[in-house]
Amino acid sequence: MKFACLLADGFEDVEALASSALLRRAGFTVDFYSVYNQKKVTGAYKTVVTDIQYMKKLNVDNYDGLFIPGGKATFKIRDEQSVKEVAKAFDQKEKWMLALCAAPTVYGLLGLLDGKKYISYPGTENEMGKAIRVDEKAIRDGRYITSRSAGTVYDFVFEIIKAIKGEEALNKFKENIVY
Repeated sequence: MKFACLLADGFEDVEALASSALLRRAGFTVDFYSVYNQKKVTGAYKTVVTDIQYMKKLNVDNYDGLFIPGGKATFKIRDEQSVKEVAKAFDQKEKWMLALCAAPTVYGLLGLLDGKKYISYPGTENEMGKAIRVDEKAIRDGRYITSRSAGTVYDFVFEIIKAIKGEEALNKFKENIVY
């Protein structure tokens, strides 16, 4: 199972890197893609990612899902036509759609979450179209898994593992990380 993770300067370090590290530990592949096709991307807290590919080379067919972390970068990338096209392409091919913090607004503004349950960072509710906000740390509705904030990274990853690999795999993962 492979996910493409979109990054731009100002991404939320914990959401992108901790989620990716935990997902990799659970046996998933997570590849980083630079939205602006840069050789390195710097997080909101100055973490520099250099193991990155150019989004212009992203082939949706090579992945099982799209992962967008939050942070200040979200408010910029969600207006980029290339990001909108990538999100729509993943959705049209019925791939997993993962996002946390402010990043669910990428899907919400496109109407992809209309009628679906979601959670995102407080204050982003008006940018979610006709999506149904729930008060959870992380929530799955079909192929969409969303989470509230950097403080809910574990809940987010646990929801992904449970949805894709099942409850038994999640319990084993929790044991392995001594959760």
